[in-house]
Amino acid sequence: MSEPVIDARGLHKSYRMGRVDLHVLRGVSLSVGPGEFVAVVGASGSGKSTLLHIIGLLDEQDRGGLVLNGDDAAKLSRRRRNRIRCRDIGFIFQFYHLLGELNVLENVVLPAKVDCPAIGWLGRRRRIRAQAVELLERLGLKDRLRHRPKELSGGERQRVAIARALINSPKILLADEPTGNLDSKTGRQIMELLKTFNQAGQTIVMVTHDTDLAAAATRVLHLRDGRLK
Repeated sequence: MSEPVIDARGLHKSYRMGRVDLHVLRGVSLSVGPGEFVAVVGASGSGKSTLLHIIGLLDEQDRGGLVLNGDDAAKLSRRRRNRIRCRDIGFIFQFYHLLGELNVLENVVLPAKVDCPAIGWLGRRRRIRAQAVELLERLGLKDRLRHRPKELSGGERQRVAIARALINSPKILLADEPTGNLDSKTGRQIMELLKTFNQAGQTIVMVTHDTDLAAAATRVLHLRDGRLK
């Protein structure tokens, strides 16, 4: 049996809100195997994004353990955490977070460029750009390579964000309400794209409030009151 790519055990996380501690996660445990598509469903404020940020090494838990691809997150140096976050994890956000001053192609190649020293980038640039173009063509954006985000529809922006998340061939793809800013038809199209990549072997963890969209995943979990049900 394959080792899990994500193994979270007893995650706790709270935030100080004035004089009160807000307990967001209360002992969450989650194991995700390679090639799985797991959806975590919960209402707004249930801790979905917090869980995803901890798994993606954007935040740290107060208590509990997290192992990613065999690496104990608690033992990682800052440099190693940054490297894993860039190379092994792809992020898709509800509001895209594309850079407005860059065009579509430049936004997509950015994670690969950030992960490469300047001299190394000169040698890899042509291959990475070709890879980005291929991804964008697969996502139906062949004619949008030189457009800036403000010139795209919401669905097109999200497809650019998916291409950017996949440019480094990450082992884990994390999607935080990836259809939450889209109309229902476009949202279904985005889900079909995620299913296609999952069927090709991509491991995906998605958080959403929409139970209908979550049905596209191979496993659905529910987060209530800081606990997975």
